Amino acid sequence: MNSKNKWLMALAGMTLQLSIGSIYAYSVWIKPIGSLNGWDAHQLKFAFSLAICFLGLTAAFMGSFVNKVGPKKAGIIGALFFGTGLAVAGYANSIGSLPLFYLSYGVISGIGLGFGYITPVSVVIKWFPDKPGFASGLVIMSFAVGSVIASQIINPISTSIGVPNTFYTLAMTYFFFMVIASLYLENPALPTRVELEDPTIPTAVVDYHSGGSSVPAFILLKDVRFYGLWFMLFLNTTCGIALIAVAAPMAKDIIHISEAAAIVFVGFIGLFNGLGRLIWSSVSDKMGRWNTFMSFFVIGTICFLILSQTPGATVFYIAVLVIISCYGGAFSTIPAFIKDIYGSDKMGSVLGYVLIAWSAAAFVGPWLITLSDDYTRIFYLFAGILFTTCIMSIVLKNKMVSRDDEETICDTDNKNTILFEN
Repeated sequence: MNSKNKWLMALAGMTLQLSIGSIYAYSVWIKPIGSLNGWDAHQLKFAFSLAICFLGLTAAFMGSFVNKVGPKKAGIIGALFFGTGLAVAGYANSIGSLPLFYLSYGVISGIGLGFGYITPVSVVIKWFPDKPGFASGLVIMSFAVGSVIASQIINPISTSIGVPNTFYTLAMTYFFFMVIASLYLENPALPTRVELEDPTIPTAVVDYHSGGSSVPAFILLKDVRFYGLWFMLFLNTTCGIALIAVAAPMAKDIIHISEAAAIVFVGFIGLFNGLGRLIWSSVSDKMGRWNTFMSFFVIGTICFLILSQTPGATVFYIAVLVIISCYGGAFSTIPAFIKDIYGSDKMGSVLGYVLIAWSAAAFVGPWLITLSDDYTRIFYLFAGILFTTCIMSIVLKNKMVSRDDEETICDTDNKNTILFEN
């Protein structure tokens, strides 16, 4: 019998995601930090890429640890790393140390991001077995909402009390809310052992209370479905994150808007990033995960082709915001997609490895968009990437729609383990 309320569980997960989502407001830090220490935008953007990189790496390689210690402890560990990273980042700014800033904001807080990202998603989705897309979308939407809130408070606070003190304040605030939220996290009460009808097949022991079983990396590397999920997320994210990286200057260059209007536009990008995470993931519960991802690629291809024709301001806004909604939607749909293929007990560990795609895209996307000063060529490039991804997805359709009919059994550390249940 579950003693906790699933909606309060969702709220706890949303609180964790809202706190760490402040990372997506990082561009707001560039001007005040640059003015304080003389670091240029290129130097400062590397800290953001590092943070996203360590988010993905932590989610991938600490997945088994998260399963072992359980959601409460994993969430608190995430709070410790994220809060400590922000606090030390404040100290790095006070002494003008760029390497320490990279270590603190990029590495330490990035590790906290990894724990804070996968923990609530893997827990909350189990409380909504009938609507996994909606559940993951509800939680991951908060990541984008956190960026919108942070983007509105960082400048006023830093103007009032200075950059270092702003980091200290946010570190304490986020740490407090993340710990409170983590203390409520708990997996739903489920059987601790999966009994199979066929006595000749070894029984897989699954500890649901600690988050489920893990899928070894070497097994995933032999599975075409894993590669399909990885590249579908990577290529979609590459195109979306590239637009986020240059949204304000791109809008000023193409449709010639003012600095103030560009800031408002960036705010709308955060809003549509969040709405896309909730809406698209809910849609995926009705139309299926593969069909939803196909929609991302088809819509994205069309929108980038429209952007390549140098449209007017209204069409430009619509095309970019639709692309961003698909970008956000992919993040909230991928956990449910993984659950459909591998099962809910293995979703957390597989999600961690798939999120390495986000780490890679955080470097590749911003790099691709710097290859040319001609935005038309860049938009054609991204349209081509998404069209190619669409073709790849069609080829993999039969593999990606559902789990195999037969269990896959491997031998890990001399123990038979069932990886994929029917």
